[in-house]
Amino acid sequence: MTVPMEYRLASQRFEDFLGDVAEETGLATRNQAYTVVQGVLHAFRRSISTEDAIAFAQILPAMLRAGYGRMPEDTLLP
Repeated sequence: MTVPMEYRLASQRFEDFLGDVAEETGLATRNQAYTVVQGVLHAFRRSISTEDAIAFAQILPAMLRAGYGRMPEDTLLP
């Protein structure tokens, strides 16, 4: 079975994304950038309906989608 290109390149694209976040925000590390991205996604997810959260997840790149889906269940509470 062939692995879809989206998944073969997912790690590199995610690392590139974190590098861009770190550069744009002036952060020193990718760990800091990851924490910022996680916080933004968490806040955004709490501010929208469950249906919108699911629709949004479907358009995210693979690695961001995986992290977005792993957020604690309480993020969906008002």
